[in-house]
Amino acid sequence: MSHVQPDEHSDAPSRATLTDLLGFFYPIHYRIGMELERRMCQGRLSRQQAAIIWLIESEVGPHGWMRRKLIEQALSNWFETRNSHVSMLLQELSASSEPFIVQRTNPASAREKLVALTDHGRQFFDTMIDAGLAYFGELLPQLTESELRDGIRFLGKAFGPPALGDRIGHRE
Repeated sequence: MSHVQPDEHSDAPSRATLTDLLGFFYPIHYRIGMELERRMCQGRLSRQQAAIIWLIESEVGPHGWMRRKLIEQALSNWFETRNSHVSMLLQELSASSEPFIVQRTNPASAREKLVALTDHGRQFFDTMIDAGLAYFGELLPQLTESELRDGIRFLGKAFGPPALGDRIGHRE
């Protein structure tokens, strides 16, 4: 496999720049990401259960229905879990006295299930947002609004626009 280095006239990032960026992987994923997940779960849900709630909200919105198969695919990619474990997670989320999700048969295919958030699930999603915002407030007080906006622009250019701004607005 050849590694082509950009020439001096190219705008492509250099190996050194990409190495600097790679150096952020472990601090961001394990120190920040794992703590963010822990706080957003609030001691009430597992990481996988919280991911299901986040996935439904971010993919289909607060009142949309998501194909169970897509949830299974996403969780198996993120957590290396099997469909039987996803079934158990979905059952737990729908079986409590205040269920987070509801499941129904897809009217277009009797063999397929659809999943949606309940009112309680939507309310919990809002508390996840609040917990995440509080964590970032604690983590990043040394950064200015302008510096954070620069970071958001970078991430938006690299990965697409932020998923939450349009859906939940910018509450104070």
